[in-house]
Amino acid sequence: MAADRGSELVLLDTNVFVSAIKDPAKETDTFRLLVRILRSDDVLLVGNEVLVREYLRYAEAFPSPTAAALAASLVERTQLVHVEDRFLRACAPYVPAERAADRLHAATCLQTGAALVSNDRHVRSLRAAGVVEVLTTSEAIRRWLP
Repeated sequence: MAADRGSELVLLDTNVFVSAIKDPAKETDTFRLLVRILRSDDVLLVGNEVLVREYLRYAEAFPSPTAAALAASLVERTQLVHVEDRFLRACAPYVPAERAADRLHAATCLQTGAALVSNDRHVRSLRAAGVVEVLTTSEAIRRWLP
């Protein structure tokens, strides 16, 4: 899967989503990042079925109209990828087996060439090894927010 010319492929980990919705009264930079990405034509979202289920689960765990609207928009805008086993195997040395969802998200990024936006410490080794591009939320905010 290739991004359209001038577009970037991105997978937003659930910790980014949770950070944006956990306190709906605050309009955090993370919240503004999600809104910016959802309104943008230059960032294309990719994910997998597990990621979509996680978005919906956390929208229920932190119920608010904001969480529901963001989750619905993320699900609608995210292009689902069926991850091939070879990409899961390639990510296995870098993400522990007990972090199966994180491994699947990393493999989704490896297969599509997407950047992974996450503050999860379990993906730091992917970044260090150069397996996939990993951005912290702060780095993503600096990249995409004016």
